[in-house]
Amino acid sequence: MELINWAAAKLFFDIVQALFMAGVAVYVYWTNKHRATGTAIEQVNTRLDEVDKHVSRLEQTLDNRPGYSEIEALRGELSEMNRGMAQVNAQMQSTTALLNRLHEYLLTEKKNR
Repeated sequence: MELINWAAAKLFFDIVQALFMAGVAVYVYWTNKHRATGTAIEQVNTRLDEVDKHVSRLEQTLDNRPGYSEIEALRGELSEMNRGMAQVNAQMQSTTALLNRLHEYLLTEKKNR
């Protein structure tokens, strides 16, 4: 009588080896699945950082835009400047007319002499 049934031991060893390989396959599958998920999460985090920077720039731009009161003050200053320019224009026209008359007077006086 044999103490060890070698055929049964080989069968048991083959079963343990198959279970071990199945365990390794499950481990590799699970690791790769989570590695891919980790990569995808990293890509999403990168995109979120870019979006956050873009939103921050937009918020800063909106914070620096003038409000309605500032625009109204600017309009008031522009209309005041337009009135001033109209006054300067009127003065320049009257000065030009006066210079033209003076020029004509000097030309006629020089001819008369």
